[in-house]
Amino acid sequence: MTIETTGRRAATTGASLAGMLTRTRTALVPLLALALLASGCATRQRATAADPTASVTPTAACPIVEGQEMPADCVPYDGEAAMAQNDAYRQRFEPGEDSRAEVEPQRVAAQDALAALVGSPLSVDAVHDALADAGFDPDLPWVEPAGDPAAPSSIGVIISVGGLCLVGTLDAEHAEVETDGMIADGGCVPAQ
Repeated sequence: MTIETTGRRAATTGASLAGMLTRTRTALVPLLALALLASGCATRQRATAADPTASVTPTAACPIVEGQEMPADCVPYDGEAAMAQNDAYRQRFEPGEDSRAEVEPQRVAAQDALAALVGSPLSVDAVHDALADAGFDPDLPWVEPAGDPAAPSSIGVIISVGGLCLVGTLDAEHAEVETDGMIADGGCVPAQ
């Protein structure tokens, strides 16, 4: 036997051994996965209604009603608290005295502009014009008539100034503008 023949035999034996290991591994992987899945399913126990450790999965949200027992398949909730939280985004932050003092000149200018309109016919256009004449950007104020838009009983005004809100009202007898904080959603005008 020569070295060349011995080398070929060793190479052939090594190649056939590697092929056999690959085929065996390929066959064992699905069998092992099947065994693991079967063992997991076999140990799972199904809870029954008679089983005291069984728990019911809630399927609905039910309001809390004083004096009534909650059904087992309900998740309780307080409807009144949920409604209060729903309107929380409309609550205004209370501004500090320093912030109020900073925007006081703008508040006075808006107050004077609206006061000049007391006694005249109420119109949204007149309010916009008066605020523009007082130095406010014409696109900035939110002006909304109350009642009939053709003949409003009053006009509401909200102007964003320096991170605060100037909130005012004009009617046939008086005008008032106050400094207020922004609402919780970050603006001056609540979403409608």
